[in-house]
Amino acid sequence: MWTDHTAAATSVTPLSIDAAILQTPLGENSPIARYARTLARLRSKSRDIQTPRDEILFGRTFHDELKNLAAGLNLPPEHFQIDTSGDPLEVTEGRGRHLICPTHFENGAYFSHPHADHQLDYAPEELPKIQIGKYVRFGKGAGVNAGADVVIGDGAWLSPGSLLLRQDHDAYGRPSVGARTVAMSTLPPITLAEFAWVGRDAMVGWNCDYIGRCSIVATRAFTNTWIGDYSIAGDRGRILQYQPFKAHFMEEFNPSIETLLQIEAWDEIDANWRAAYAVTRDGLERKDLAAGITALAGEYARRSNILVINASHSSYFDVFKDQTIDVVSESRTLWAPFLQYAVDKRMTNIRLRSQPDLSSLPFPTGGNFHYRRAVGYHLVIVDPSTDPHHAPSVDELLRVVRPGGAVLVSADLLTGTHEISKTGRIGSQDFVLVRKPLEPS
Repeated sequence: MWTDHTAAATSVTPLSIDAAILQTPLGENSPIARYARTLARLRSKSRDIQTPRDEILFGRTFHDELKNLAAGLNLPPEHFQIDTSGDPLEVTEGRGRHLICPTHFENGAYFSHPHADHQLDYAPEELPKIQIGKYVRFGKGAGVNAGADVVIGDGAWLSPGSLLLRQDHDAYGRPSVGARTVAMSTLPPITLAEFAWVGRDAMVGWNCDYIGRCSIVATRAFTNTWIGDYSIAGDRGRILQYQPFKAHFMEEFNPSIETLLQIEAWDEIDANWRAAYAVTRDGLERKDLAAGITALAGEYARRSNILVINASHSSYFDVFKDQTIDVVSESRTLWAPFLQYAVDKRMTNIRLRSQPDLSSLPFPTGGNFHYRRAVGYHLVIVDPSTDPHHAPSVDELLRVVRPGGAVLVSADLLTGTHEISKTGRIGSQDFVLVRKPLEPS
């Protein structure tokens, strides 16, 4: 019987056309209602923007209205942070002239809450946080669904018509209009790192929670997966190109926006970087460690989806040249040589991501879900160089592994009871291969 599949907590109630909820669907004074109304009011005002001065002033208005909302809800000032500091900059180049403005909104650019009715019981401190850096540009008609935390770094650009779509209507659940109900939507956070660029009419889907530093989502692309640092991505997040020379320059010098605007000879920066890399690249290979990883990981090293924590050498990319390999690290220090290695080998299967605190990994919990959707990594490796005090716990590592996958970790990190498949040495350290059961124990 179909009644065997219904939920006791779910009700469907016919309403009169005059029902109050049809006229004021959100509680008048609930925190989420006040938040949604503030964003709606700002969206309406943005349609009056005409000049660059208007764009800058609207950025300040956006800042002021969210600060007023925070004060009215007794939230700390940092809950909404919009950096409107800096002067407008006139850039002349040859016969051309261009304005680079402090954080600003072009006509029709907006933030919205896609489904505030899903969060009616939110306390003020549960409201989504919005943090926007300086010299951020929101192009004409660009939109941000702000149903969860939004972090946008300095110098980022959302081109005209681009959209950060932060809602997931499960296609494998209720059909059509029923898919928008409370139980069937998720509203995940997103981070656009410094100088990230979302191209014209591009759409960033709900499963993309990170667009890396200086990375680009191509014009009219749709991506539903995260984009690593210093990468150019096309449709479905497919890597088109890496930019190791930018990784080298940005991480080595951390230039100001004014400095970046004056640099023209990026080809020379690239040539100088390649010359420096040619001298040091052999020092990044650790074939002894690669051999140990291959031997200890066994069949898991041949599976398709690999995560490495704090990678310290490029040999991982040879071991896993036929797999998708993600690297998350506390810093971006090695991003330039790693990406140059990938460019030289014509590889596009690598994603690099910075995460200062690795105690909580920025990835979904692995598992088997409805309609045979397996989520999680086949193999997670913690690099031998990782400081045990800064490494994720084995339980946290296993969380992001799919059932039947495994974690390869130093024996020093092992605590509690786990299913150990194999032990061995990698370099001078004892390592263990910990398996995640196919079904929860």
